[in-house]
Amino acid sequence: MMMTITKRSNKPSNVRKWLFGAAVGLWGMFAGNSVFAEPSALKPPEMLSYSDLDVSAGDIFEHGANRISYAGIQGDQVVVHSIGVYGQIKKEISFPKQELEYVAEFHHTQDQGYIAGGGSQILKVDEKGQKEWGYTLAKADSYIVSVDQLKNGKYAAAINTPGSTSNSHVLHWILFSETGKALHEGDLEGVAFDRIHSLQHTSDGGFVVSGIEYQDGGKGQVVLAKFAPSGQVKWKQSIAVAEDSQNVDVLSLAEAHDGSIVTAGYYNHPNPNDPIRYLTTGYALSVDRSGKLQWTNILDAAFDRSMVNDIQPASDGGFIATGKVNEDWHGTVSRQSVWGIAPDGNTTWTKVINRASYNAGEFVQPLQNGQTLLIGTADGAYKLIKLGAAVGQN
Repeated sequence: MMMTITKRSNKPSNVRKWLFGAAVGLWGMFAGNSVFAEPSALKPPEMLSYSDLDVSAGDIFEHGANRISYAGIQGDQVVVHSIGVYGQIKKEISFPKQELEYVAEFHHTQDQGYIAGGGSQILKVDEKGQKEWGYTLAKADSYIVSVDQLKNGKYAAAINTPGSTSNSHVLHWILFSETGKALHEGDLEGVAFDRIHSLQHTSDGGFVVSGIEYQDGGKGQVVLAKFAPSGQVKWKQSIAVAEDSQNVDVLSLAEAHDGSIVTAGYYNHPNPNDPIRYLTTGYALSVDRSGKLQWTNILDAAFDRSMVNDIQPASDGGFIATGKVNEDWHGTVSRQSVWGIAPDGNTTWTKVINRASYNAGEFVQPLQNGQTLLIGTADGAYKLIKLGAAVGQN
């Protein structure tokens, strides 16, 4: 089957290029750390393969070292598959789901086993799928959002609990021993979450939690909270994605190679051409180890009605992100997009994939050789895509 790549081909005149560059430069003087996508410094990578991927609804993906894994419940079993560096797919293991209601998150563990959480349950099994321990959440109207293993072998879980006001939520965290004993737990004070997104272990032994809240007249903000290995809160930060942002959502959280934290998603903002239909624009942002904002990347306006579904650190010190762009108002047409982002937040290349009416990038796994594995969808069907490495422009 021939590969179809759709890219913008309109080439502005030199005068238009100069005017556009001047406008971006003036905007940059007023916008501080925010950056827009700049002309590509690298040639977008070539597509090496594009194939069907048999993934069941509700399966959860996991990033790994040179691999992607995914797990879901089939009947009374949790079934785990892995995708290798060459795109080879294999079934790793299946094991009884025990009391697990659904899988909200799962991970490989340091002892070659697995941990999964969802609803009111956490389940830990060994490398053969035998149950080692489980945990049942006793809090009413609460559920497990995310669970991960820390660098020291212990585990941390993020729980969504009801807040004191309507539609607000409180982050409750629990720190477990290697054998599943609850060691410490507490609530993150001072933040009324609209949604808690995920918990991610960090290289310093602690963990970070992401989510969103609404303040300052109802404008959405990204929330990041960093915890020490003991569970002590080291810092928390609320960040407005843009001055005109309204609704905002976090769809991806990752740690960069230098220990900084990146997150990505989308935000809604007023449409100058239509007061009723707001625009949706994808973003990525980075904070340093202390929680200070380093940069915000707002996707080019040419990619209007866009969102970033996943972002991960790449082998060159930058990042690769994927999502969808140019979605129509009825949600029936869109294009999958992949972005290369430099360590300073500037976009170095963009690739658009258009193989069906509705295309979206869901998951990205940069490989150590500079290539990339992608999980996308085309008219609702999952696709496994492999890209080569980006190279310098001629």
